[in-house]
Amino acid sequence: MANDNDGAVPWYQGIEYFMALYRLGKPVWMLNYNGMEHNLEEKYWANRVDLSTRMFGFFNHYLKGMPAPEWMTKGIPAIEKGEKLGY
Repeated sequence: MANDNDGAVPWYQGIEYFMALYRLGKPVWMLNYNGMEHNLEEKYWANRVDLSTRMFGFFNHYLKGMPAPEWMTKGIPAIEKGEKLGY
């Protein structure tokens, strides 16, 4: 997760980290919650639920052998961000 209003870690470092793992052929996804700070604030429940749901799907896939959710297999195009969740 790399948020563009993060005062602790510049968002571009999240992009650099993502690209490094991607170039090494590692399974990697990048989550960005626009306007959010380092931690998702309590008042933004939709973003917190989204992150929790995606982590749940990630761990279910890698630890329990369940099928990967659509967002992990096909991704979500930037133009569909916030409209298509891919759970």
